[in-house]
Amino acid sequence: MLFTSAHFLLFLLILFAVYQITPRRFRWGALLLGSMAFYAFSGPVFLFYICTTIVVSYLCTMGMRRVWTRNDALSEATEDKQLRKQYKTEAKAVSKRWLVSALIIVLGLLAMVKYTDFVIQNTNSILGALRVDRSFGFMRFALPMGISFYTFQTVGYLIDVHRQKSKPLTNPLKLALFVSFFPQVIQGPISRFETLSQTLYSGESLNRDNLSRGGMRVLWGFFKKLVIADRLWPALAVLTAAPEDFMGAYYLLSIGLYAVILFMDFTGGIDIAIGAAEMFGVKLPENFNRPFYSRSIQEYWTRWHITMYMWFRDYLFYPMTLSKGMLRATKFARKKLGEGLGKRLPVHISLLFVWFLTGLWHGSTWNFIAWGLANGIVIMLAQELTPLKNRFHTRFTTAKTNRLFIAVQILWTFWLMNMIRSFDIYAGVRNTFRMMLSVVTDFGLTDFLTRGVSELTLYPPDYLAAGAGLLVVFWVSYLGRKGADFRDVFKNDFSWPVRYAVVGIILFMTIILGAYGHGYDARQFIYNQF
Repeated sequence: MLFTSAHFLLFLLILFAVYQITPRRFRWGALLLGSMAFYAFSGPVFLFYICTTIVVSYLCTMGMRRVWTRNDALSEATEDKQLRKQYKTEAKAVSKRWLVSALIIVLGLLAMVKYTDFVIQNTNSILGALRVDRSFGFMRFALPMGISFYTFQTVGYLIDVHRQKSKPLTNPLKLALFVSFFPQVIQGPISRFETLSQTLYSGESLNRDNLSRGGMRVLWGFFKKLVIADRLWPALAVLTAAPEDFMGAYYLLSIGLYAVILFMDFTGGIDIAIGAAEMFGVKLPENFNRPFYSRSIQEYWTRWHITMYMWFRDYLFYPMTLSKGMLRATKFARKKLGEGLGKRLPVHISLLFVWFLTGLWHGSTWNFIAWGLANGIVIMLAQELTPLKNRFHTRFTTAKTNRLFIAVQILWTFWLMNMIRSFDIYAGVRNTFRMMLSVVTDFGLTDFLTRGVSELTLYPPDYLAAGAGLLVVFWVSYLGRKGADFRDVFKNDFSWPVRYAVVGIILFMTIILGAYGHGYDARQFIYNQF
């Protein structure tokens, strides 16, 4: 069920009614029923995957719970510190076996539906290159909606229970709600159990404040998705369908256009998710913090898709970097390569491996793997150049506050990120590099100035509508420049007539200028494919 559809709005209205008439202590059950109905709408067969994830996670966390409960009982029964340490070591080993069992099944489901055909395709290619007269048929599994997101959220919960950072849920239905909560199941954000559980089960009544704040956030998401992202998408589709006809200057137009479309599409979906949850009194984490103001790729990834970045950092990068094997590798490298490089090399290996997996998580193609590795390499090079950067700022002390220098850093980061993101929009790694090189080898400025955008299927009113929408977005972004929620800025700094006028204008622009398809439904969100 698409967020920006009539079906979703009807679904919300029905769920509001059911939720409000349900006694408070059972309202989380109404959210569970609504979430399962929402998920079943994408295909009843997909319920098998998410329910398997829920059942396996519940059984394994209950196994961990028994292990740690027994450990606490044995530790309380003795004052021998050595014996307590032994009990804890044994409990940790058994808990780890439960964790590994859960991860094999949960991640195995994700790998099966998402990567089986990718492995088969590459196996067939290798067999063909070796002139082996054999090939394997594709399985063609249908990809369940949001499986990457709810799987990672569940894995985070499993690891936190193993680490004893979270207490396991003894009610399997409450765990089912945590895994399947409908606003975030499509494209995130990826929540942590300790944070989400504080409001997910509270059963807070629908009230004017939550409905108005949440509704404003939902409207803002609709606006960005329909007025800007979907309005501009046909032009990008033309540019990327036959890339050999749109090289050089058109390549720059393509990656710049994609940056705008992706941001409006993804943040619009997140706005709807956060707003819909907020209507029910549930708090979801923010996933963006003005990423296009970043001065480096490292900073960019602390502002873009924040919950994914933090998940890979906390559950993969840190554990890998601090693992016994990596610490031994660090010791060996320092001895053989010197203190400086030897200390950094294992960290760089961990960094590249994590970014390889990040790319693979986004999609089962070599394009996404190249995208992930490109991010990792750029971040690694930036870390290696940090001493040079520090010497520069020591010599030019005003550079950090110089507006021109800051603007150059922001523009450099924006276009560097756009070039890396080229792997998202062109088919094939080789073709993507060809498009990048065309900026140097075949810029075609005369052709670009002659043809312009006349062949991109959009008309002047389309560009005017999207341009007006972008002006509104820039204004709202400016209001939130100090990190404040734009809704709070509206409430505190503007009188109620101005607030109502602004909301009315945004609603009017969404209805009149939005790009709608058949049945008044919008195009699917880009991140739904992940």
